[in-house]
Amino acid sequence: MTDPAMATASATAHPVPPLAGTLPPDCQRDLTTLRRSVRAALTDATPAPAVSPADFRNVLVTGATGFVGRFLVRDLLAHESELTVHCVVRAESAERGFERLRANMEHAETWDDAFTSRIQVYAGDVSQSRFGLSHADFDRLCREIDAVHHLAANPNLVASYRSLRQVNALGVREVLRLCLSVRLKHLFHVSTMGVFPEYVHSFAGEYRDCYIGDHAQPDLGRMKRVMPLGLLGYSWSKLVAEQAVLFAHQAGLPVAVFRFGQTTMASTGYAQSDTPPQLVFAAAVQVGMIPEGFTMRATDDPADTLTRICTDISMNVNRRFTVYSCCNNAPSYRAMQLVEFGLNYPEVPYTVFKRACQAHGDASPMARSWPLFDHFAPYWFRGSETVQTLPVSDRAIREDCPGDIDWPGPLTRYVRYNRWVRDREEEWPQAIPQLGVSLDSVLNQARRYARDNGVSFDTTYPEWMLEGLARLVEGFNAPEAGLLAKRIGHCVFDLCRILRNNAELAGERMRLPEIGRQPIERPVFIVGINRTGTTFLHRLLARDRRFWALRAYEYVEPVIPDGDYAKVVGTPRDPRRIKAADVFAAGRIVDTLAGLHHAGLDEPEEDIPILRLSLKTWVFATRYRLPEYERWLEETGTREAYHVHRRTMQHYNYQRRACHPGRQGQWIFKMPTHLMELGALLEAYPDALFIQTHREPVEFMGSWCSLVERFRSEISEPLPRDQLGTEQLKAMSRMLGRAIQFRRSHPELEDRWHDVSFYDLVRDPIAVVVGIYRRFGWPMEAESIEAMKAWFWKQEEQRRLETRHRYDIADHGLTRDKVNAAFADYRKFVASRFGTAAVS
Repeated sequence: MTDPAMATASATAHPVPPLAGTLPPDCQRDLTTLRRSVRAALTDATPAPAVSPADFRNVLVTGATGFVGRFLVRDLLAHESELTVHCVVRAESAERGFERLRANMEHAETWDDAFTSRIQVYAGDVSQSRFGLSHADFDRLCREIDAVHHLAANPNLVASYRSLRQVNALGVREVLRLCLSVRLKHLFHVSTMGVFPEYVHSFAGEYRDCYIGDHAQPDLGRMKRVMPLGLLGYSWSKLVAEQAVLFAHQAGLPVAVFRFGQTTMASTGYAQSDTPPQLVFAAAVQVGMIPEGFTMRATDDPADTLTRICTDISMNVNRRFTVYSCCNNAPSYRAMQLVEFGLNYPEVPYTVFKRACQAHGDASPMARSWPLFDHFAPYWFRGSETVQTLPVSDRAIREDCPGDIDWPGPLTRYVRYNRWVRDREEEWPQAIPQLGVSLDSVLNQARRYARDNGVSFDTTYPEWMLEGLARLVEGFNAPEAGLLAKRIGHCVFDLCRILRNNAELAGERMRLPEIGRQPIERPVFIVGINRTGTTFLHRLLARDRRFWALRAYEYVEPVIPDGDYAKVVGTPRDPRRIKAADVFAAGRIVDTLAGLHHAGLDEPEEDIPILRLSLKTWVFATRYRLPEYERWLEETGTREAYHVHRRTMQHYNYQRRACHPGRQGQWIFKMPTHLMELGALLEAYPDALFIQTHREPVEFMGSWCSLVERFRSEISEPLPRDQLGTEQLKAMSRMLGRAIQFRRSHPELEDRWHDVSFYDLVRDPIAVVVGIYRRFGWPMEAESIEAMKAWFWKQEEQRRLETRHRYDIADHGLTRDKVNAAFADYRKFVASRFGTAAVS
């Protein structure tokens, strides 16, 4: 039956094994019907060969108005400028169909007016003969279409096979008829990972040891046991359709089957309102409780990531696979409890939650979904047991997708979703949970973290730390903090992450007592005020192998769970890189700091995250408006933060020495707020060395106020600009005033200080470095100088491509006289070091 030309056109390097076992009778009858239609189409005529993907000009999309389809249409049109996308849409007319498609794409923010002339809509229905089109229209599609993306389906997860078969299973018949008429068309069929019971059940319980490999076929015996046709017909209907498509592939049709993972939202935050997680959220708001073990699942893949994979592979002339498991098999974060995002409802057993919901009758959002949740609750509501790495091969998408695959992490997806929903609260059909920063809830999480890591709560979180936590929570809830409602969840997650990191550090220290013996000798602290070249100097010096500096990704989670530091520290395989990328994206760190501060995962960064572990540090007062918290710090000091700093650095030192046996680097840090607590720092690090950078205050104040305004805008309501200027002038002059007072009071320490002019650093950074090395008696190696020069020129090139931000002290109600008066003592100190003109 197979035509040689057709076989050649569809040859792949990886054959698909046949489906083993016997389908249920209803499914088998429908598959037999579909196979007969394929045979009939090939018997009636021999179609011409398919065109190469490089020559695609006309592509048909079914299901274009659906949640996934509205992203796929955008991606296809954006990928190829000469492509026309034809869409079969259920509507009274082609005009109404176009209006419906456009409205849905506008809602998903995927529409572009430039698409208008490149979209051809047909009013029809894929479940009808010829899609319900006239003979002329269907024949024209048979002649003109180069490829078909078949997405149309009824996505009802709680329905019988018989209620879904007409669209989901038999609906592929007319698609195959089109693809086999006149000339072959490439068929890109979207199926579901839901054909695998192990995936649907989250690889839990009896499915924990399962693995889904390349071109895997589902276990029919397992499907029959746990996926009854009368309840979970969706997976069976999709399986019948994809098996019919694979049968046509054996007959010579060029085919790719994309099994999409669970998708309820896009990477932008755009989401469906009627998916199982959304129904649980809405029900929780209604009854004021949540089922135990319900988490933010890491296995929810963004729809637009899936459609980009589908688009890129469909356009790849060298694709080698036929079946693609389209899901992220390495989600970046563990299961996240809802309380970690500020949803402070009590957790109750599933049966209690169900009874409370059923008391609302049909008004409950879950009223029509109890059979689904009853079936899956033991697998879905498992809390921290959620699998972190999905046992699914992603080889096919990695090898056949020409572009990079960007899987936004679960934290990023949640933050974007929360922002998107709250920005459109009036149109969101479900009740939106009210988030809050609750001390009791956060403390309960801390107890859970301590328990999970086998450590004492009282030892891990001493009284002074818990007081800091209480003060922070009080400050976040105070009106002057001005936290944005859409960012409260992110703030709570931030606090929980700090508490969890403390517990994991305590657990690691208990397992590895040698950590407590790690030396931290003569560390170097760059302590210039903000916007005086500290970041530049820190990263420049870090090019020398004598120094060890913490990269941004190492800060996010200090502990690698399996402790295998020797193999991964400093390599792309370090699991902290993925998690840090998620944190960066969720906080919009790179975008927020664009033109102000280059944030990169692999660059040395300020030791803010280490100080934050103490919950008692000035760095919180920069990020947030916390006047009462600041007053508390003024009264009590922050010496405890520096003991936490040293203890944490012993962990990092252990990690580096595991990776570099026999070596001991000299640690180099950078943090302006160290200037507030130099005495506490020296108590923790008695042999510390200091480099202080200096710049005219009228210059750094304008830049600093601009930076504070930028990153606070992501988290809180804006202050009037003149009020912000006054606030920061007071904070910065206080910081430098304390530092100068300390230095004057401790002349015996001056041999451990080196002062650097910002202007000298800009004019000749290598000369400044040479001066630093000479001051501290460090050997200057040619290899280090070359590494610094190479990094410097790379930065210069990057700066030329960036749009630099503009600032003026007048923007924030400051004047030169006001600034100079506030920093008068500091300017005298600098003049005594450099001479009156040396600093400018």
